[in-house]
Amino acid sequence: NATLAPSLPPRGRVGFFCQSGAFGIALLAAAAERGLGLSGFVSAGNRADVSGNDLLQHWRSDPATDVVLLYLETFGNPRKFARVARQLARHKPVVAVASQGSRGAGSEATALFAQHGVIRVGAVGELFDVGLLLACQPLPGGNRVGVVGNSTALVRLAVEAALAGGMRMPEHYPVNVGPSAPPSAFASALREAVADDETDAIVVAFVPQVGGSSSGYADVLVEEAAGADKPVVATFMAGGASAVSAVPAAMDTAAERGAVPAYGSVEEAVRALSRVAEYAAWRREPAGVVPDVPGVDPDAAREAIAARLASAEEPVLADGEAAPLLSAYGIHVVPSAAARCADEAAEAAERFGYPVALKVSAAALRGRLDLGAVRLELRDAAEVRRAYQAIAERFGADVAVLVQPMRPPGIACRVRLAQDRAFGPVVGFGLAGATAELLGDQSWRAAPLTDVDAARLVRDSRGAPMLFGYQGGEPARAPSPGRDASRESASSVDAAALEDLVLRVGLLADEQPQARALELNPVLAAPTGLAVLHASLTLGPPETRPDTGPRRLR
Repeated sequence: NATLAPSLPPRGRVGFFCQSGAFGIALLAAAAERGLGLSGFVSAGNRADVSGNDLLQHWRSDPATDVVLLYLETFGNPRKFARVARQLARHKPVVAVASQGSRGAGSEATALFAQHGVIRVGAVGELFDVGLLLACQPLPGGNRVGVVGNSTALVRLAVEAALAGGMRMPEHYPVNVGPSAPPSAFASALREAVADDETDAIVVAFVPQVGGSSSGYADVLVEEAAGADKPVVATFMAGGASAVSAVPAAMDTAAERGAVPAYGSVEEAVRALSRVAEYAAWRREPAGVVPDVPGVDPDAAREAIAARLASAEEPVLADGEAAPLLSAYGIHVVPSAAARCADEAAEAAERFGYPVALKVSAAALRGRLDLGAVRLELRDAAEVRRAYQAIAERFGADVAVLVQPMRPPGIACRVRLAQDRAFGPVVGFGLAGATAELLGDQSWRAAPLTDVDAARLVRDSRGAPMLFGYQGGEPARAPSPGRDASRESASSVDAAALEDLVLRVGLLADEQPQARALELNPVLAAPTGLAVLHASLTLGPPETRPDTGPRRLR
């Protein structure tokens, strides 16, 4: 014990890493108050020698540790953290409170953590809520939750919280035994819920009678939950406050395996349960593999990047400049030509062949059909000249335009590569267009992507239903392994082509660290494949990667 803490939590099976010395002492006190037993606690401060990655590797093989809690402020080697965390989470739950610096700082960051099996929570209190449940109870086998209680209001709150958290309520639930039910009736309802094959978890919501005692009910709860193969969480309310400290000794040993964790509100209990259910679902899924992608020449890409960085040219490559490098990874950009007058536009159209599209070259305008910045299906030189004149009247004489061969119509998507300080290079996918960009609707996964990651990535954004038959549209074709084929008919957007594209972007990000950012926008997803209309690639020196392997004290 090298801490300055005046007291320590009881011994248990939870490993705790904290990146703050002073705050770490407060966290130790909070763990002791919750009855959360620890197998080890490390406060690393500025990580002069020991890092979070070191502790994750240690706890992976530590037989005395079943659950890992992390309080993170900064990240060392993001790729190593992602790799080690994913390996550990396949065997032991990892719960983290992280700073808001990750991509999106909200649901998107949570998705990046979830990709690697890390349960990301938003506050220290929730860290202990989830940690207590994982330390005490088994993982749920699904998301079906049975609610048992004696208060109509409390039961209703539990049901609403469960549904909002992505849980499902089986038939015949919730069960409300009523405020005057004796412990025997309460026990019978709990026994049936625990034994019910239609439930994967149980939430108990209890309010003692006015002037009554909760002791008999708590004893019943502990007895009926003992040995259950599904998690049981409880909320015992007394006088408007949490009854955790008022519940008999049978529930005070919450850190012991098999004990029932008690929470101050049903919302806290259900929130912790929904987090754990999501993690359990991740554990049940196939891990996925990074597939071999054909048509990739990393050496050619590496030489092109080195030549560009060695030159005095700008490190940002657009469209034609980026095309040779991207083609080394099988990403083909539809050619385009710049023009500043009607004659130049017509000459470019003749070279490409008709039909062509004409669009303002400014990135903010070249997709804005609604503003008249794009003209489609131009079938001869006369139409091209008229289209240029119409654009020039709206956007000014000598306006710069792009001429591009037409491609089959499709749903416009956007694929991105960016750098996340927690996970390194990440790949983003979402619908393209001003509305999607305004709403920030994009899902993210860390590179390199597995086949499972790619399938999830193209389906996780809020706008993804547009690819799969929303409001009468035809669903996407080529369902991925493990997906419900009945919901993805072979008729419209080629989902397999989108998955292949994001896999290639992920491979580029992983193998070429000098590729700092990439945007493919728009990518037209059609029944017969896809077309990348525009690309912007930013090059730069790779970030230093400290903590690249296992370390030993000298």
